[in-house]
Amino acid sequence: MEKYPTEEFGKYMEAINTRKFSQIEKLLHENATFCHLGNMKADLENVRIFHENFWNTINDSKWWATDVEIIYSDSKCQVYTYQYNYSGYVEGKQIEGNGKSTDIFVKNDSTERWELLHEHSSSMTPNHDD
Repeated sequence: MEKYPTEEFGKYMEAINTRKFSQIEKLLHENATFCHLGNMKADLENVRIFHENFWNTINDSKWWATDVEIIYSDSKCQVYTYQYNYSGYVEGKQIEGNGKSTDIFVKNDSTERWELLHEHSSSMTPNHDD
């Protein structure tokens, strides 16, 4: 397992690699939004569809983050920037890709858990839809 700067960020990376949206959903804020490649997904159903489409397109996908930086942190909010990386297989051919992401986690006052409120990602890999 990769070493990440905080437990909550590591849990998010682990959840992605389960390939089960139910594991990611446990870590999301009720108003979570995702912006991937300029497409905003503003409700959990569309976020689920995005992840499941990716997992169905890229078999045996693995995700990891590098160059993780916490650019803001206080008792209620943490903002991360990082390079995301993935590998897997499309129609039997091995592929790899990467991009840049910014994630905002907020502390839930009632549960005291950190939850992902927003993710914004852009691809650095040319000619590949992710």
